[in-house]
Amino acid sequence: MRYGILLLTLFILSDSFSFVFAQSKFKGKSTNISPGRWDLDSKKSIDTYSETSMDRYSDKSSVISGGYQKIGSPPKIRFRYLSGTYTSDPQEATNSASSIIWDGVGIGQTVFKYKTIISGNTVDLENTSMDLSYTYGYEYTLTLGISSVNSGELSGITSDSKIYNSSNVFGYGYFSIFGIEFGIFEILLGYKYIRYSFIDLESESTSLYWSSFSDSGSLYLTGIGLVF
Repeated sequence: MRYGILLLTLFILSDSFSFVFAQSKFKGKSTNISPGRWDLDSKKSIDTYSETSMDRYSDKSSVISGGYQKIGSPPKIRFRYLSGTYTSDPQEATNSASSIIWDGVGIGQTVFKYKTIISGNTVDLENTSMDLSYTYGYEYTLTLGISSVNSGELSGITSDSKIYNSSNVFGYGYFSIFGIEFGIFEILLGYKYIRYSFIDLESESTSLYWSSFSDSGSLYLTGIGLVF
């Protein structure tokens, strides 16, 4: 009888212990998965992060819009004219360039004139080139471009007064222009390099001294532009 009571007591205690253990384990799980407060806090945290991110984005956007190039600004139309002159006895060179630029893409024309005396022979020439360019920037601009010589005239007089001429010319060039806007005006400073060659020189005389004339050079240019 004594052993029966002892076994019954042990059975009851073990069952109570199992229930307490199971209840404690269940509470542990519920602590890890259940409180809705965690979801609300995380949502609040996400909303706060989103607001902070949007504020930073707005600040960044305002910095960009006030910087070197305004995002979303309308394209500009630019009309430009530049010229340059170089004089050094016995040679003189002049260069004049005009162009129109829309949304960065430009097309223009350059007229180059050159006069010199070489070994007693006088050379007087003019050539025209087509210019293609692209302009970077908005109020402070940098223009880079290339040129192709497509027409020209050369005339020369030899030391014994024989005349020769040519209209067959080819060549190329490149240029860069820096611009600063002041209202609707632009102040321009540029540099241009050109290389060209006249061939098939003709003369009334049977004796021809030069069969071709080639030269190259560079000039600094200044100019003004209109911006709309």
